[in-house]
Amino acid sequence: MISRELSNSIKMKYDEISKVFGDFQGKSTLTCPPGCGKCCFKPDISCAPYELLPMALHLLDQGRAERVLAKALTLAHERCLFLEVSDESTGKARCSDYEYRPFICRAFGVSARHGKKGDDYSICRELKKTDSYVPDFNPADEDLPYIEVWKKRFETIDPKLLDAEVPINQALVVILEKVLLWDTFQKATEQPQECNSDQSCDKEEN
Repeated sequence: MISRELSNSIKMKYDEISKVFGDFQGKSTLTCPPGCGKCCFKPDISCAPYELLPMALHLLDQGRAERVLAKALTLAHERCLFLEVSDESTGKARCSDYEYRPFICRAFGVSARHGKKGDDYSICRELKKTDSYVPDFNPADEDLPYIEVWKKRFETIDPKLLDAEVPINQALVVILEKVLLWDTFQKATEQPQECNSDQSCDKEEN
């Protein structure tokens, strides 16, 4: 299932998701406070391994895949290893590889879910502290992004794309192991066969 084509399809869908959720945040004026990374401090933020395929291939291309895998194995139950904290007490932090963040990171902040008792709005608790916070949105607002709707759209790439969600560092371990194995196979199949003592090689005759 590992391929550059799949990764590109995921990245294209991510661009769409980021725009939809980002535009609604801007429209509602509930944008993230500058430099805030408190939402990433929880160690149990989960995603599916294939959400991180673009990230894994990016790390592979940079020659960082094996090093990051080793780090992820030691931090399997810790918060996201891409989080660079500048001030623990105030929650000031940034993502070191923001461009390749998974679906959950793009949908977090301001969104909605269809619940049994009506719509449930998922709003970051830090945003709730801002002066612009308004507790109720109009459900008829066509721009209101629903997480489950966009999950379904994301799954149009592959129905199993969001299967087996686990804490983010564990998901990273799974996908990096798959990508490194895939890369090894790719390199092996690209190498020309060498002649041994029991074989003869065809040579061009002048």
